[in-house]
Amino acid sequence: MSDNQLFKPEERSRLQQVLSGLNREQLLWLGGYISAAIDFAPSASGNYTDPIIEPQAVAQTEEHTAIGGQKSLTILFGSHSGNSQRVATLAHQEAERQGIKSKVKNMEDYNARFLKDEEQVLVVISTHGEGEPPLSAQELYEKLSGKNAPDFTNKPFAVIALGDSSYKHFCKTGYDFYSFLERQGGKPLRQVAALDTDFNDELGELIPSVVKLFAASQASASSAPKKENVEKIQVSNSPVEAPVLEKVQLNGRGSEKETWHLEISTDRKGLVYQPGDALEVYANNNPELVNGILNATALSATEQVSVGERKINLEEALTNYYELTIVTPQVLKKYATLLGNDSLNQLLDDADKLDEFLVGTDVLDLLQKYPVSVNAEQLLSVLRKLPPRAYSISSSPAEVGDEVHITVGAVRYEKENRERGGVCSTFIADRLGNDDTVKVKIRPNNNFRLPSDGNKPVIMVGAGTGVAPYRAFIQHRAALGDQGKNWLIFGDRHFTTDFLYQAEWLKYKRSGLLSRLDVAFSRDQEEKRYVQHRMKRHGKELYRWIAEGAHFYVCGDMKKMAGDVKSAFLDIMQIEGNMSREESENFLTKLRKEGRYQEDVY
Repeated sequence: MSDNQLFKPEERSRLQQVLSGLNREQLLWLGGYISAAIDFAPSASGNYTDPIIEPQAVAQTEEHTAIGGQKSLTILFGSHSGNSQRVATLAHQEAERQGIKSKVKNMEDYNARFLKDEEQVLVVISTHGEGEPPLSAQELYEKLSGKNAPDFTNKPFAVIALGDSSYKHFCKTGYDFYSFLERQGGKPLRQVAALDTDFNDELGELIPSVVKLFAASQASASSAPKKENVEKIQVSNSPVEAPVLEKVQLNGRGSEKETWHLEISTDRKGLVYQPGDALEVYANNNPELVNGILNATALSATEQVSVGERKINLEEALTNYYELTIVTPQVLKKYATLLGNDSLNQLLDDADKLDEFLVGTDVLDLLQKYPVSVNAEQLLSVLRKLPPRAYSISSSPAEVGDEVHITVGAVRYEKENRERGGVCSTFIADRLGNDDTVKVKIRPNNNFRLPSDGNKPVIMVGAGTGVAPYRAFIQHRAALGDQGKNWLIFGDRHFTTDFLYQAEWLKYKRSGLLSRLDVAFSRDQEEKRYVQHRMKRHGKELYRWIAEGAHFYVCGDMKKMAGDVKSAFLDIMQIEGNMSREESENFLTKLRKEGRYQEDVY
């Protein structure tokens, strides 16, 4: 069957109807099931590549108990974007292959009291923002960090932590869980396995080796068969090349910002998504930066190097496979070993100076400020792999058909008399044209979904490119004929140049689909106005919508905007709901658990 026959138009319609009618818990289960089926289902050879998995096996995941005196393994995952859930699913399947009975539990649904009854525990956890646990793990995190954490004496455990080494607190949540369990008497089987954004290649060896530690820790022999050798598994999670249909600059002439609307074909590519999901884009590095690094190292662009199992030239490796625009502390530590002095070690020991040095620093800066003679293999051994960049999808397939749209703000800045830019945003802005192809992959986000009931009201708060998922939401509700009220609170710098998708929002307002539209353009008056100010100005109405069952969404900057919106929301609940601060915070926690306060922040 050819790719374009995967789904007939009527099948797409039925699929969309089914998805739109599911509640949050059903979508979470289905998302995990499909991810497991595509990426991790075992073939007869033991390789995790075949897109087949028995539904009965998934249903039994929660019900396994120890048999024959064997200790069972509980796999707890806390996920923000779904990666931890996929790793946990893979660990479960590998445990079954090695003869260990296991069960998978979402931390969001796990009661800390049960921890004392577990026999072995594998924690798979991501780190969100600046060292914070993902929302789904927050309650368990707080229980384990407190004085009344459950006893865990002599229980074997291990932690697989997912993070992004470009952030200061890399994999902090994973290290915290390790500390909590060890403090309560747990027996660690290994140090924290800290995975960076390019972790996919490591899973093939890591998962079997971690699972085998639990098999080796069994106090009594089991009748279940066990593998003596650790066999590498294959993980298939590959991006696809998709054609660019259109690229449009959204900002008006004279704007200080540069925002691009990109439309990509999904026809015959198997790119299936829902509103709220993100699109991962695989970029190429700026050729000028690559040439600068080659010149600084005096290495030949044509020298052959190994990247995985491939042999390619150094220029191609630096262009397509390695991170050059960001220097992380881990990269700095590796580079320091190549130097013959302690200058970088001294910098690594001073947290404040290190933070200051890393802001805006790229690999060329490092080579020029701390020159050292390296060969090609040494250079590549220092660098981290180039991860894709994720952008909130700004379209609904129910509206645009075989397309996916994203909204991208170009990052540009100058440092030390050299122009710099974000690797992916400038790739899209400067080097990607109509009729080109781009390597992409869907990243599901089950924590940012429209209510399954189309009659529920929604409040959407976003700044800048944070408006992207709301365009998808409105398109979706329009296409399905949903009757729920919709309120957009949008902010940017200037009305005349930065009102992204203005014509569309005004059209939806005129049609009545967009019930309310409130905007905040911060630089159009002397006193800056932001979305949180608009929220407070209409606090009484906002509280009324929440009381009526509205779902509240936040999309935008993690460091400032999301916190300001949360604070404004709590203030409104206190004032209009006659709550104490503690009561408003408890109310917000309740809304989060119900899926009625959702964030997509970056």
